[in-house]
Order: sequence, then structure tokens, then C-alpha cells
Amino acid sequence: MEWEKRTKLAEAEWIVTCTEIAHTHLASLTSRPNAVWLCYHGLDLGRFEAPPQRANLRNGGDPQQPVLILSVGRAVAKKGYDDLLEALAVLPADLEWRFVHIGGGALAPALKLQAERLGLSHRIDWRGAMAQPEVLAAYREADLFVLASKIAKDGDRDGLPNVLIEAQSQRLACVSTDISAIPELIEQDVTGLLVPPGSPIALAEALKRLIRDPEERARLGAAGEHHVRRHLSMEAGIDLLATRFGLGSAFPCRSGLGEPVRIPEKVSGARQNAAQLECVSHFTRR
Repeated sequence: MEWEKRTKLAEAEWIVTCTEIAHTHLASLTSRPNAVWLCYHGLDLGRFEAPPQRANLRNGGDPQQPVLILSVGRAVAKKGYDDLLEALAVLPADLEWRFVHIGGGALAPALKLQAERLGLSHRIDWRGAMAQPEVLAAYREADLFVLASKIAKDGDRDGLPNVLIEAQSQRLACVSTDISAIPELIEQDVTGLLVPPGSPIALAEALKRLIRDPEERARLGAAGEHHVRRHLSMEAGIDLLATRFGLGSAFPCRSGLGEPVRIPEKVSGARQNAAQLECVSHFTRR
């Protein structure tokens, strides 16, 4: 509720939120916008070290070397796996690929039935929930990563999914959707590819492009990794929070007074409105 957020903003000495879209929204609800701070969750790069260099020449043309598509996420409506399956189903018949899904979730049985109906079961490996070391190994085995996030019927949606940051840290080219805070991480044709949510045809086109072009995957993957390692280490967030609590000096992180962290595009009005449900923000009382 907007009135509840206004009340909490008025009572708080300062507020931290984890996406630019939420920062813009919350700052618009208070007479003290400089009290609202953006601090991305960031990634523990000690756990997600740079991957080993490897040649990746697979282009979907060799049945013995199919392109490996990975997605990590719960089988829930907002992750858009029904749309992803529809997209995979319309890929050209001559493309050789396999899809790996990691994650639990209530919709897993329905998605498996959908995959069977679409004739995809023989191309899909449903691995269920896995421990982080196994997930990291899957990132390093894959050729590209996809997450088809969308707004569920009940309004549930992603903010900035950590799995996209993790995948980019492993030099994986990523395909996702242009909703919520995802465009704050993925800049179109620079650090990945974005398509409209709920659009299997557009998603299929993006996947086809990257399946067939290993050089493009390498370019986008390298740019994504560079961005994550430069801007999205968790140390910046820890340092900022420590400083706000009076424990140390802040690593440069965006507040109302500056913008050292690069945001690839302005937040549109529609996406500002979406911020209301996207991010849990942290309020410190005065």
C-alpha cells in the first residue's frame, strides 16, 4: 500500500533498497529523497570465481555437440517457464540443443507435462533443486542462460534475479525479459539480450540467434562478466550498510547525491509503477 510506504518513509532516518526502479519509486514518495539509498545485493565473487577459459564453438549444427541452454529458478508462474517451453518448441528443427532446468517448485509437474505435449521431453534435463557447488558447475558447462520472467496473474514478479548475476559472473550470455529491474543488469545487445515478457516468439528468435552464433555468445558473456565483476560485488553493499550504521566509510554506491554505479537506461514510468511490488526495502527508524 502506498500510504503504508509513505508512513514508513516518514518515520525512517534512512532507507536502503536493492534496485534503481525501487529507488526511484520510493524517492518519489518522500520529501527527503536523499534519505533513500540504492544498494544492489551483489554477489560473493569469492564463491563465483572467474570460470576457466574454454573454446565454445558449438553452433547448433552438430547432433554430437548440441548447444546447452541453462535456466535456474523455481517452477513458479513469474519465472515464465511455460513461455520458455513454447519458445523452445518453435525453434528450427535443424538446430541441435539441450535444455537444463535447475530448481524445485509447485509447477514442475505441469511443466513436464507441457514439455511432453510439445514433444520436447527428450531434449530436457529436469534436475530439480541443487546445492550451490552443483549449480556453479552447471553454469560452467552451459553455453547460454535464459530466464523468461514475467508478471504473474496475482501480480508477483521478479526484481533483479540473482541467478542472472551468477550466470553473467561465469561468462554466460544471458537472454531474459525487459521487466522490473532486469534491464538494470542486462543492457540490450551489450551485456545480453532482452525480449518482451510473455512473448515466446521473440524469445525463440533471441535463443536462435545465440544458438547459431558462438562468437556473439562469447562477446555478450565477456561483457556481462566484466560488468558484474566491476559493479556487483557484494562488498560494495556491505560497506555502504556499514557506513550507514556508522561503522566505516562507504564504497562508492549510488545515493540521491551521485551515481557512480552505471545504470544502462532511464527507468520508464511504467517500470517505476512496477517497483511497488518488486523489492523488499530496508527502513531504519529515526
